[in-house]
Amino acid sequence: MAQNVIINGVTYQSVPEVNIPKSGGGTAKFMDTDDANASASDILSDKTAYVGGEKITGQVQAKAAAEYTPTTSDQTIAAGQYLSGAQTIKGDSNLQAQYIANGVSLFGVTGTLSSAVISQDSTTKVLSIS
Repeated sequence: MAQNVIINGVTYQSVPEVNIPKSGGGTAKFMDTDDANASASDILSDKTAYVGGEKITGQVQAKAAAEYTPTTSDQTIAAGQYLSGAQTIKGDSNLQAQYIANGVSLFGVTGTLSSAVISQDSTTKVLSIS
């Protein structure tokens, strides 16, 4: 948002920023931040910003890369985090209908297995699944 600025009695209208030469070289830059609307919960925890003329420090935690293996309970990635690395949910090539009991659903795969042949000590047995 631009402001009207008075320098040495002269009014300059709609000035978005002021750059002033520094004695040691370089430039000091001043900007109007009144229209900024970020909050600490919008900015990473190790970063700072100026909003409405005030310096704020971020509060958003970063979550590094992680790998998740399915278990018997849900695993939740909490809200309000910045995912700074890939989040990988492990798969398993054995998650196929023919290896799951008929009618049983695991992670969206419904089983079709109704019997299995088991060999042990040169004996073959048929296992019926019901």
